[in-house]
Amino acid sequence: MKSIKILFVIFTMVFAFNAQAQKVKIKKGVATVDKVAYLKVEKINALKYFISTLDGTEIISVNIESFGTGKYHTTRNAATGQRMEITHAYSVLKFLDNEEIGESFEVDEGRLKHIIKMMYNSNIIVDGQLSIEKIKRMIEKYSENVSERRFLTKN
Repeated sequence: MKSIKILFVIFTMVFAFNAQAQKVKIKKGVATVDKVAYLKVEKINALKYFISTLDGTEIISVNIESFGTGKYHTTRNAATGQRMEITHAYSVLKFLDNEEIGESFEVDEGRLKHIIKMMYNSNIIVDGQLSIEKIKRMIEKYSENVSERRFLTKN
């Protein structure tokens, strides 16, 4: 009886984790969420991306920025022997060709997959078109002034 309860708890936890997880993959310029094509991603360099709808309309530019935190790793770089500073990455997002939304805004996320997941969860694309109300809600929900922290770390 005790082993049945334990198995039931384990299976419940496994199903709970799988039910909420969304897998975002970026392959060959297409971002998929749960194996369904969602957006196109154009990589300019390691820190700059353009995101488009599936029909090719560019909607957002993503610049990944970082700053030093003033803290260092406990181990030194094996090749140079120098101390390695811990950095914090964040992203600057700007919706293109849309004056109603305004200028760029910052989010406290430095990974493109998480930004795409944020856009997917905010449901900013409805029937292939941008929803201005949902974009404004996403900005209200996720926008932070992360670059101010740069000056608080004495760098």
